[in-house]
Amino acid sequence: MRARLLRFGFGWTFGLGCALTVALALSPTPFAASPAAAQFDDEFDDEFDAEPEEETPPPAEDSGGSDDGFDDDGFGEGFDDDFDEPAEEDDTSSLEDDLADAEADGAPADDEAPPADDEDEPADDDLQERLLATSYNSYYGPTGGLHVIDAGGGAVGTFRVQLATEFFFSSGFINEGDDADHIGGSLSLDWTVHEMVEIWASIQSYANSNDTGDPTLFQVLGDTHLGAKVFGRVLPFLTVGGDIDLMLLNTVGDIGLVFKGTSIGLRANATLDLRGLDNPIPFIGRFNVQYVFDNSSNLTDDVEQERYANLEDPAPDIGDESRHLLTPVERFALNINRTDFLNIGLGFEAPIEVAEDFYLQPLLEWVWNIPVNRQGYNCLFIPAEPGGDEPVAGEDGCLDRQGVGSFPMNLTLGARIKPPVDGLSFLLAADVGLTGKKRSQFVREIAPNAPYNLYLGLSYAYDPSPPAPPEPEVRIVERRVEVEGEGPPMGRIAGQVLEQGAGTPVAGAVIRFPGRDLTALVAGDDGRFTTYRMEPGEVQMALSHPDYNDGTCVATIPEPSEDEGEGDDAASDEEGEGEGDEDLIEVQVRCELVALPRVGSIRGTVVSGDDGSNVAGASITVTGPGNGNATSVVDGSFNIQELAPGSYQVRVDADGFLIKMETLEVQARAEATPTITLVPRPQRALVRVRTRDIQIRRKVNFATNSAEILPSSEPLLTEVADVLLRNEDIRRVEIQGHTDNRGPAARNRTLSQQRADAVRTWLIEHGVDAGRLEARGYGPDNPLVPNITPANRARNRRVQFVIQERAETE
Repeated sequence: MRARLLRFGFGWTFGLGCALTVALALSPTPFAASPAAAQFDDEFDDEFDAEPEEETPPPAEDSGGSDDGFDDDGFGEGFDDDFDEPAEEDDTSSLEDDLADAEADGAPADDEAPPADDEDEPADDDLQERLLATSYNSYYGPTGGLHVIDAGGGAVGTFRVQLATEFFFSSGFINEGDDADHIGGSLSLDWTVHEMVEIWASIQSYANSNDTGDPTLFQVLGDTHLGAKVFGRVLPFLTVGGDIDLMLLNTVGDIGLVFKGTSIGLRANATLDLRGLDNPIPFIGRFNVQYVFDNSSNLTDDVEQERYANLEDPAPDIGDESRHLLTPVERFALNINRTDFLNIGLGFEAPIEVAEDFYLQPLLEWVWNIPVNRQGYNCLFIPAEPGGDEPVAGEDGCLDRQGVGSFPMNLTLGARIKPPVDGLSFLLAADVGLTGKKRSQFVREIAPNAPYNLYLGLSYAYDPSPPAPPEPEVRIVERRVEVEGEGPPMGRIAGQVLEQGAGTPVAGAVIRFPGRDLTALVAGDDGRFTTYRMEPGEVQMALSHPDYNDGTCVATIPEPSEDEGEGDDAASDEEGEGEGDEDLIEVQVRCELVALPRVGSIRGTVVSGDDGSNVAGASITVTGPGNGNATSVVDGSFNIQELAPGSYQVRVDADGFLIKMETLEVQARAEATPTITLVPRPQRALVRVRTRDIQIRRKVNFATNSAEILPSSEPLLTEVADVLLRNEDIRRVEIQGHTDNRGPAARNRTLSQQRADAVRTWLIEHGVDAGRLEARGYGPDNPLVPNITPANRARNRRVQFVIQERAETE
């Protein structure tokens, strides 16, 4: 049996070994010095080991030319090469000459840039990165220690994975002289999705062997935890938050979740991280209070009921019987509890850097699980002596008799080891059972507490974001340069592009300068533009815009007069935009462009809705802001030009087809390309005009208890629209909606009105003048036949078109 248990554990051990091997194989050698680091060490040694050739006395006062690296190899030489000057005299000089001149004159050297106020203080981002550098999964997934979790989380976008195993071997744990072994494992994944939100998932499997049990080996595969944590930092060193933990328990003796056993934990958390102080201390304190709604006992209720039913001589009342209840071996192996728990956890961790990038993080945790009998479980206690508090041999005690000593309490000692491999860490820890671990403390309500438990874990944290670029090193070099004298007088043009005749601004007009190597300008929303500085003289400008004919504009920048007076066309820019602007001459100019015709066109095609063939000879009439007519040619195409922009009604009439009305938009300087599909006229007309009404030979169908017209009725309504469009003498038609007598009369009148309105709207959308149509719902008030049979009621549910007015005939 122990061999089977060890094989179960070897799977987890093998997984740990493989993951560790791959991580170390893919990672760089931890302590190998990089070429950059080696060069830095060489330069550092050279700078401090080499003796100076001659001693130079320090200056009387700081001249600003401190030895801050300007002459170092690499960087300093680059600056010297850039600023080498010829040997002969020149008005320019090197930085060394400037400093020498300053000392000779007794004047202070060039000013140095003041240091940043927070130069010696770590940036908030660096502090945050340092605080989160050691965030790893706890045993069940969320970041923290082993059992006590952090209130906060890792850096945003990072995720962590951990593979851990637990085990113990003991004798005489549950029953006298028993041989009890336990081994299990956990695989967890944790992801920080937001600066205040973390989610996690984990799966646990474990096996327990006890040679006094029946069976002797229990295996649980696939208990799952899903959780989310929210948090916020209230002080640089204090974080508070809460989380929810959904525990999906696996079925007993098989694989598969049992939802009635699902448990939920609600937890409040606080973390004190003294690394956030101005003078950081490597210390983390964690505090958790969690309430667990434990429903694990639902997994075994059916088993106990079946055991009770199979007893040969059961007690009449199941509450007085104990032989069917789970044994302590079974409760421990399956982790079955009949109560909820209030869990209190306190943890401490010290992230100590024992070598460069190598951390040893001792941790100490204390967890107390206080049972809460929310389920109202009535524990059967069989005393060894009447009135005594000790149970009879072979029976468990009860919480109300055994007291606090039966509450599970554990002390955890361990350490997390973080080698100089980014993201990698190892966990070594041990739980020591303080209470609830002795046979005299076992109670029926909760599973026994293990005497001890050992943990081994391998974790890896990954940050997918690219590393931040290094801070650039900025050095300021001041040089003395010769400033040329004043140049020739300059001017500029401030213009506006307007539409000729309308005077409206032409936004987006492009202004180019032929014969000058200048970048084109674009007029603003008000059509205004301002040119570059130019010498006095004539300035030719070419104007263009996609909606206008190309144009030109000319302006002349005058020579400044001796008395600098203001003329009619030029003015001094008194406001100024920089050094020398007070003498800038600005010329105002008005430029005009002629607009292109703002018309559009329609180039469409008429096809048959029967087979998609082109329809030739169709008459097309468009009405709207403009009017036009055309006839489709052999390929079904037609073309109507010179239409003012706007919405147009298009009427298409062809022999053998119903009239088609469509609405389309014509845009300026654009071509509309509609394809108009005609409906062939049916061989047997479904619509006929009579003296007083328009008769339809089929019904207009609607969705049940709705005013939605079904697609099957659209051909019928298309024919109704065709009749109305061809018979313009019918000036007014009432569309009547009727129902049968089933249902409330008020509801039927409302529905009939809605359906009549729907038909009217459809006809208007298909070209019938709205002024010719009225809609009215009569409900059940005007039946054609008595509502006594289904067929009669179907006839009474109808839409009618009653002619109210016709044009007078001569």
